[in-house]
Amino acid sequence: MHVLKTANLTKDYGNHQGIFDVDLEIDQGEIFGFIGPNGAGKSTTIRLLMQLNAPTRGEIHLFGQRVIGDRADLRKRIGYLPSEIHFYPDMTGKQALELAAAAYGLSLKNTRAAVYAERLQWDMSSKIRTYSLGNRKKMGIVLALLHEPELFILDEPTSGLDPLVQHSFFELLSELKKQRGMTVFFSTHVLNEVEKICERVAFIREGKILRTSKVSELSEPGDHVVVVGFQESGDLRLRYGLNQLDGSVTYDGTHHHLRTGRRLNEVLAKLALLPIQDVMIRKPTVEELFMAYYRDEVKQ
Repeated sequence: MHVLKTANLTKDYGNHQGIFDVDLEIDQGEIFGFIGPNGAGKSTTIRLLMQLNAPTRGEIHLFGQRVIGDRADLRKRIGYLPSEIHFYPDMTGKQALELAAAAYGLSLKNTRAAVYAERLQWDMSSKIRTYSLGNRKKMGIVLALLHEPELFILDEPTSGLDPLVQHSFFELLSELKKQRGMTVFFSTHVLNEVEKICERVAFIREGKILRTSKVSELSEPGDHVVVVGFQESGDLRLRYGLNQLDGSVTYDGTHHHLRTGRRLNEVLAKLALLPIQDVMIRKPTVEELFMAYYRDEVKQ
């Protein structure tokens, strides 16, 4: 069953702002990445899914039911983590959780809030006004999971979280998927997060879906990146004509990265004529694939 499905979903703000004809299909138990730069339309899409805004046209289906009008019954089955967390500043985190639990007809002591808080290293006894960005994000995660939702919609969930907490959070999402079949819609512009957690992704740019694919199928067979360091330091793209081998070659301060496509042997043969110090061959990252696809779309 599609837990979440959209057809021709559009929110037109005028002047080419908004989202246009967004088609998504997300199955139960899937962790789905929604990828794009800031301003691409990710948050607009999420606000439509959460019925915070009404679409200009198109359809939204949640749990096999079309969303027409206010469907609070469907929203109750969703956990939502917005990109920014705002709550009553003079409450403690625990008081905020108690208030939210009561809204769901729950008693806080009968939820897994304490377990989630411990996993995320969050102190719920402090006043919300004292929380850092990271602690507000942790509170938002626990609030969103409080009622054991079937679908978890996250908008830039890891901003403000340190790497250790990010790792714990990803582990928690994977466990909830395996143990309870929870579906996750994960919106982010930090592309290396997608490789850690997501099974399928959709690329969005300027409000339009560019591509939807399994993460494992984003790169073609035989597609590689050659990471090369030269005996001479510095950016040598022009001097060694590396742009002729790969028009999008990058330099990270120590090494040059060339995406070869199916021309690996050709690129290696030409690099062998240069004063190489070290070389490594790897598969392209999701970020590299996205940027290459983004550039191709702009050229068309």
